[in-house]
Amino acid sequence: MPELNKKENIKKENLVLRVRGKEFQGWTAVTVQKSLYQMTGAFGLTSTDIFSKDFKKWNFSMGDECQVAINNQILITGYIEDILISYDAKNHNIQIAGRDKPGDLIDCSFVESAKKWDNQTIIKVIRDLCEPFNIDVEVDDSVSEQVSFKTPSKTFIVNEGETVFDSILRLSKASGILPVSYGNGKLVLTGTGTEKAYDHLELGKNIKSGSIDQTNRERFQTYIVRGQGKQQKGFFKSVESIAQSKGEYLDELINRYRPLVILSDTGGEAQDFQNQSEWECVTRAGKSRTIYYEVQGWTQSNGKVWPLNALVKIKDSFLGINEEWLIAAVNFSLNNDTGAMTELKIVRPDAFKLPLYNPTKEMKSVSDLDPLLDFQYHNL
Repeated sequence: MPELNKKENIKKENLVLRVRGKEFQGWTAVTVQKSLYQMTGAFGLTSTDIFSKDFKKWNFSMGDECQVAINNQILITGYIEDILISYDAKNHNIQIAGRDKPGDLIDCSFVESAKKWDNQTIIKVIRDLCEPFNIDVEVDDSVSEQVSFKTPSKTFIVNEGETVFDSILRLSKASGILPVSYGNGKLVLTGTGTEKAYDHLELGKNIKSGSIDQTNRERFQTYIVRGQGKQQKGFFKSVESIAQSKGEYLDELINRYRPLVILSDTGGEAQDFQNQSEWECVTRAGKSRTIYYEVQGWTQSNGKVWPLNALVKIKDSFLGINEEWLIAAVNFSLNNDTGAMTELKIVRPDAFKLPLYNPTKEMKSVSDLDPLLDFQYHNL
């Protein structure tokens, strides 16, 4: 993909803020963040000297619904949450920030009278949690069976003071589901994406910079998920029966004693706990090897913005990678020094694989193997 200079980038790739039927553009600084880890996208925009003597001409205020779009491709559908105005003898600045609609789920508690669900599917519970916020819930085909037919437990209870996000996260982690906002104002329940980016990431062509973060701090050797026991006829099950209600999973790259016990509060049977232990192991392993790439501009060579939760082919001889990885986060930015840039956070495509699948033995990276084996592993 040919590189574009700053002026061509800004001219070709136009970002607009839409509020109350008007479009605002000409930003001097931009950041738009979308991630599989955060459940909501966020934006921050800065403008200088537009309506410098009268900011009221902008005619919008905090709490207004808005959209952020690049070349008519919507990235954010949500609300304006921050407006900062500053000035000095030479400049007048306005900064506007906000998030996708599911941002309310992160901040707010569920306070309706119905705080308990008996024998209800995951999708039913999540839609009930989102309904007071007027947030629609969509289900991707990759997880339709998990959420449409599976009951998390005979009874699911929202704990007092718990945010809606925490409740949804408890349900999602137990079933290997990703609750994501793609920018249309809806909450999407999905798994690992199968869409492919149009462009490759290739050293010497479109990669401006790259780095890899490798850490085992949040990885453990053994993951044990235990049930907390259920009451039967006024008495709890025996200690032995409760102990049997567990799942256990091994990360084969951690070769010293590092156990982690997780008490499941969604209930379920032994297989459910087994799935939870695997999901915890796989996602932690996936996050432990993260690559960051910067590319010039916000769009690919076909005019489409870089997509979240999509596979992208990487050809990076410096890091020793020649395969498809998954785009786990996207950050679109603009400043005077670099022009329009996109930072891509990349993880192994099996980082969010649904149970039952254990890729942890395969989740090797530059430091996990000696140079010869690493060369062979990446098929260079």
